[in-house]
Amino acid sequence: MSQWRINPSGVQGILTTVGTDSTELQNELTEAKFTEVFEGLTWGGVLTQDVPVAVQSLLNDQNNNLSNVVNRITAARLGVTNATIAYNNGQEEAAGTFQSEALAAAESGDFTYFVENGYGSEQ
Repeated sequence: MSQWRINPSGVQGILTTVGTDSTELQNELTEAKFTEVFEGLTWGGVLTQDVPVAVQSLLNDQNNNLSNVVNRITAARLGVTNATIAYNNGQEEAAGTFQSEALAAAESGDFTYFVENGYGSEQ
């Protein structure tokens, strides 16, 4: 094989940690959580009446960034998982393709390649 050096148990450990952290992040970014925040911002009446609008504007601006972060986490997990499996199966070219597709998916948010060609990876 080529220069790749993969420790499958080490990869699995990292992917498990990333998966847990990613799930926790997504669970924290719920509509209910944001509703609580906005309700809390109304405590000051006239003094804080503009704060919810400003926070909503900030969140709208950052929504794309949050989606990009989630896409990159998902793409990295899918790319590493599938590339490791392919490598361990002696499919070096497929391993490289999964990594390339992970980069594309991180940018586009389109995970179709992994659904159609992956080793049973979940999104």
